[in-house]
Amino acid sequence: MANYISSHTGAVIDSAVTKVDNSGVTQSDLTKLNSVTADATELNITDGLTATTTELNQLDDKVVGGSESDDIVDVGSSQTLQNKTLDGGTFI
Repeated sequence: MANYISSHTGAVIDSAVTKVDNSGVTQSDLTKLNSVTADATELNITDGLTATTTELNQLDDKVVGGSESDDIVDVGSSQTLQNKTLDGGTFI
């Protein structure tokens, strides 16, 4: 089969689609992407995200409105607080 020319970059793509000349993408780069299972919608959720891995991991196993001491209080609804300590603020 013949080689193809990318209409986007003009790079030469060989017929076996094993290399892209002048792209800077290496086989190692492609191999890393091989294990990604997320689709475009799932990846786009993180667009603009500024949280670190540590910050995201702090939310692991937490429940919004849950009753455990380390769960997240839901201030947008009525909730009976058990196992919670409130520090500061005005409470009505």
